[in-house]
Parts: sequence; C-alpha cells; structure tokens
Amino acid sequence: MLNELYEKVSTSCCYVTVFLGEEKISEGSGFAYMATGEVLTAAHVVTGRWPIQTADYRAPDQRIFCKFPGVPLVEYTIFFCAITVNVQSFSEPIQLDLAVLLPKSPFVEAVSHLRALVHPPQLGERVFVAGYSDELVLPFQFDKLLTKTDDGVPAYLEAMEKGYMADMTGPLIKQGHVGNIRRVIAENTSTGDRIECDFMYIDNSMHSGASGGPVFNENGDAVGVITKRAVTSASQEHYPKLEVPSGCTIGLGLQPFIHIARMTGGT
Repeated sequence: MLNELYEKVSTSCCYVTVFLGEEKISEGSGFAYMATGEVLTAAHVVTGRWPIQTADYRAPDQRIFCKFPGVPLVEYTIFFCAITVNVQSFSEPIQLDLAVLLPKSPFVEAVSHLRALVHPPQLGERVFVAGYSDELVLPFQFDKLLTKTDDGVPAYLEAMEKGYMADMTGPLIKQGHVGNIRRVIAENTSTGDRIECDFMYIDNSMHSGASGGPVFNENGDAVGVITKRAVTSASQEHYPKLEVPSGCTIGLGLQPFIHIARMTGGT
C-alpha cells in the first residue's frame, strides 16, 4: 500500500530550478496536479526570496525548469505567483506562498499527478510530505568527486544544475501528523476580496529544497503545499535572536485555489 503511494507521489513531484540569465537564483520542489503537467509550488521558490515582489517574477530573462523523474526537462512559465491581500488596519499586505506554473510546450504523454483537494486534513490526521530536500545526497557523494576535465562531466554537471537530481534520487518522503491547524481569513471589505487558508504544523521536519512539495493524505491526494520549516527560539546571552528548526514542517492548505480560479476565470 505505502509502496504504491510513494511511487505515485515520487513520479508526480518535480525538481524546480529558476535562472535569471545564466545564474541560478532559486531551486525547490513542486508537483503536478493535472495530467497536462500544471505544477503547484511555493511562490518563494519562483522568486528566490520573500516577500514576493512582482518584479521578481516578471523579469524578461527569467527561465523556470521542472524535472520529473524519468521525464525530459521541461521549461515552464508562471501562471500565478503569490496571493496578496491588503487588509485594512494591517501595516503590510498578507501574502500566501503559492504559485502555479504552466508548461511552455505540451507533454507528449499524460503526467503522473496528485489530485488537489481544497478540503484540509483534520487535526491529528496522518499526512505525508515530499520534496527534494537538501538532506538528499548521491551515494558516496560521487558528484563532488568528479574531475571536470573528464569527457562528459561538464555536461553532466550542467544537467544536475537544472534538476537532474530528480532522476538520481527522486524526492524524499516523510510522514507525520497534523499537530496544529489554524484557518486564516484575510478580507478587504472595500474590494470584497476574501481568502481562507489553513496553516498546518506537521510533526516531522523537511529542510531547504523541499519548499513547494506536496502535503498529501493516505489516498494520494494533495491537501497542502510545503512552505517552510518551523523554527523556535534558542536565545542565548550572546545570540538573543538565535532560532533553530523546531522539528515541524509548515504547510498551506489549498483553499486559495478557489480564489485563483475566481481571479483568472479557472484553470
């Protein structure tokens, strides 16, 4: 049962790399939620920083690639990047860390994907998280031992820069339970904008690189997106602002899909 679930998710997850000109500015994870290859990820994976600025994802020389295991590299374009709502009495707008990417060219075959559910998991429910966490390393770390003067090595290293780690390792999958879940409602009464979204804490930690990967249930349905790892204070006399990973992963529910569909006419 779990083997089949993991296989389905592994083929649905992709390694996302973002370039500005020749420079790689960001990398992370994502997953297909439709058979035609549309990808859901975290908005900060697209821009490489937070908060999200419009100029960061509208740069003319930006290029985004998604690499699914066993599938050729595909270039993507941004359909939607972050949801921003200006809330009265708030000094700064509220942003939700979600982005939708579309393939620039259609896939030849149907893409393995996870159905996206706007209904969140329940408190205490077992869920799973998947992504290309930087915990993953190649056996013996042989990619760091290669001699660049050898034939074929430069091309191999260039491919790895664009996400071919997906073929070498596949995503890392962990499981945990929803230890805390809270619904946030952001509303601008002057414009009528209203967004609901669940923030969930999952009692297992994913690390850098897994952002944008799916939170999914035992049926293999996506119920959220990994946005970041939770941190907690480790304040010391000489480091009063020191924070360390708490051991939990924070995921965002998929209710904002309703808002995205309303704003774009559906996807």
